[in-house]
Order: sequence, then C-alpha cells, then structure tokens
Amino acid sequence: MKKYLSLILAIVMVLSLSVFFTGCGGSTTDPTDPSTPSTPSEPSEPSEPSEPSEPSEPSEPELGLGKTEGHTYSSDFLGLSLTLPEDWEVYTEEQLQELNNIVGDLLPEDLLEELKKAAVIYDLFAQKPDEGSSININMEKLNALQILSLDIKKTLESQISSIEAAYESMGYTNVEAKYQKIEVDGKDFDALKITAKIQGLDFTLITFAFRKSNYLASVAIGSLDADVVTNIISRIDVK
Repeated sequence: MKKYLSLILAIVMVLSLSVFFTGCGGSTTDPTDPSTPSTPSEPSEPSEPSEPSEPSEPSEPELGLGKTEGHTYSSDFLGLSLTLPEDWEVYTEEQLQELNNIVGDLLPEDLLEELKKAAVIYDLFAQKPDEGSSININMEKLNALQILSLDIKKTLESQISSIEAAYESMGYTNVEAKYQKIEVDGKDFDALKITAKIQGLDFTLITFAFRKSNYLASVAIGSLDADVVTNIISRIDVK
C-alpha cells in the first residue's frame, strides 16, 4: 500500500507547481539602445589613460542537470546540495534523462541543448517507498512576460484549489493546502504545506519555490511521517 502511495505522490508533486499565466503583452525596448543617435560633441583634449576597471561579477552557472553521487545531490545552477539517508532510492542519471524525454548518449553540449528546449526539467527524484516518502526537484521554464510578472507567493496561492482537488480525486481526505514562508539553511522561501489523510494515515508535503535565471525551481518533500519532511529539509544546503 505504501509503495502505491509513493507512486501517487510522485505524480502529484510533478503536477503541483505548474505555473499558469494569463494575459498578453507587447515587446519591450531597451532605453539604453545603442542605435539611438547622439548629438556630436566638441572634440576634447586627449585624456590620461584610465585605470583598469574592476573585474566584473562572475556570471551565473550555466543551465545543467544536478549531479548525484551515491546519495548526495548537488546543483551548481540551482545552488542546492543535499545528502539523503542511505536507505533512500535515488534516480540515476539515466532514469532522470528518461523523465526528461532525452534518449541515447549525448555529448554535454547536446544534452544542454535538449534541456533548453524542455518546458519542465526534472533534476532529482528519490524515494523511500516503505514510508511513503519522496523528494522531487524540478525547474519550469519562464518566458519574458512570466518573468516580469512573476510573484511566487501569488503563484503558489493560485494552485491551492487545484492541488486540493487533485489529492481528493485520488482518494485523499481532509486535504488542506496553505501558503507559508519556510526557512531552509537560514534562508526564507515561499512555500506550500499540504496535509491530508489516506486510508487513515496522515500525509504531509512541503513545496518551496524560487526563481533561478529564467526558471522557477521547486523542491517538494512529502511523507507519511511529518518528521521525515522536517529532517530532509534540514539536510538541504543553499549556496
């Protein structure tokens, strides 16, 4: 029964954070467009050579899948790392590529191009079926309009009714989803806490989300034991 619950949980977590945006918008222009003609200025006296400029800030890491070695996951792109308990089952790189509809052995640059085309990237999935526990990390691609209008709190709150309905349709009762702020490795994140009952057992899931470049990342941890959820969150390191 618990293995069955774990499979249901995996499906719900994948679906729970779809971002829905409505409306339309026109293109925007850069007010610093270099094509704008400027008024010629009077010639000036030669100036002294300028001092070398300070080095610029390092750019964000390039998009890519996180790395999992044994039970340790790390993502330079998301700035997250996590070591799961030894008795958890962690999806392999091949299984994740399957989830991402990537077939065959690809060179790193080809893999990156395939990832860039995806609307959603699944970056980690692990579970402990005998206690109905799992963790899922994914990234949903945002377009320019979505980035401009993104309000993570409102996005999460907008999903509450559909999440509750999805759980109820699969036999969960006493389903309740609430927005809250949670602390992960000393940093605050927007999150949803979902509680429900299934066949007389209490179920808890916490999903927290954050924007990284042009992606909305979400981390969802669920279990039939609320203490497991708290423990897994305490294991996450945020750069």
